[in-house]
Amino acid sequence: MHAPATPLVNLPRARELMQAADVDGLIACLPFNVFYLSGYWGLLMDAAHFDAAFFAVLPAREDQPAALIMPSMELRRLVSQGGTWMPETFIFSSPLDDSDEIAIDGQPYAGWPVGDEAALTTLEHKWLTATTAQRGRVAGNARGALVRALRCAGLERARLVADDARVAGWLDQAGLSHLECHDDANLFRRIRLVKTAPEIDLLRRSSEINERAARAAVAAFRDGADWNEIENVFAAALAASGGRASYLMCGAGGPLSGKIRRDEPMFIDALSTLQHYHGDFGRCAVLGEPDARMRQRHAALNAGFAEAHDLLRPGTRFDDLADAIVGAVRRAGLPEFVYATPHSVGLEHTDDPRPVGGQQGMNPATVLEPGMVLNIDMPYTELGWGSVHIEDTILIKTAGFERLTSDDSDIICV
Repeated sequence: MHAPATPLVNLPRARELMQAADVDGLIACLPFNVFYLSGYWGLLMDAAHFDAAFFAVLPAREDQPAALIMPSMELRRLVSQGGTWMPETFIFSSPLDDSDEIAIDGQPYAGWPVGDEAALTTLEHKWLTATTAQRGRVAGNARGALVRALRCAGLERARLVADDARVAGWLDQAGLSHLECHDDANLFRRIRLVKTAPEIDLLRRSSEINERAARAAVAAFRDGADWNEIENVFAAALAASGGRASYLMCGAGGPLSGKIRRDEPMFIDALSTLQHYHGDFGRCAVLGEPDARMRQRHAALNAGFAEAHDLLRPGTRFDDLADAIVGAVRRAGLPEFVYATPHSVGLEHTDDPRPVGGQQGMNPATVLEPGMVLNIDMPYTELGWGSVHIEDTILIKTAGFERLTSDDSDIICV
């Protein structure tokens, strides 16, 4: 993925919320937050056992330089991927000695050798330029490079927020005793609630390919099929469009008998990512013909979504939206309906602020704002009968809303 021409991060909102919290800067350690702030997803972010190998620093003041911290081996890939909007990049190689302490100074890094009289490509010249620019500023490890970035930005005496509780200890260990740092992952989530134009574009495309792959998976239904066969169809369809499957559910425990059966009311709940932004989609499905009860319950879910239309606007609270949907579904003939879950969607499946260890899902106090992208999740399962579901992705606009998933909410019949 090439870095976006403009930042993914909502810089005005980030600076507004930092000012409100009396915070001088952010330190991202979690991969999706590093990506959000910098626009670069490192190759090693997806690999196991590379904990805290990347950071991103975003000062609250525009005159203090933001910085991406990354392993030296990824410097060429950063160039190939289009770089980062951040003005500073700090790399790390290996410590000067065997110490496991924070290594601000590291072994020199020169990259790969250049052949004698080699005719270099334009890209190779860019690699050499980027490597040369890092001479004299290579740290020994990621934490040492983070210290360099903070000093470069003039944040040695700042009040900072990180998304990882370990960062404060690392900075204290590095001798930055005049710096105050505490962890607050929810500050990052509050910033991410309102999406930028590049994020909305990614979410729109992610929703499209996720729904297309989900419908392709349903088209593969056959009597007696194992659910993993259907999941494989979903994953392959996504990969063909550049996406990556997270899961395809048909009820929390799978098909009622463990396999697909003709005429069994089922739901699908499809989750995937495109360039790390989630698509989330749900519909009713059946191999054969839906019976009268399935049609009636499906109609009740549609009535719930219709009830939400007038509330999908700035100023509505999540809990008011959920209550209105549940009430409408029950009045429409499904009194057993338990819950509707509005939840923000983006770099996390549920982008909402939440307590540490709290289950992902609705944050009832969240208030809709223009630029928010949320899913309305409406599943229902009844043991001994089957399942129904409707789930759509919604962009809140200044007036009203836009569906990023299709408006075709009919039962998918195979």
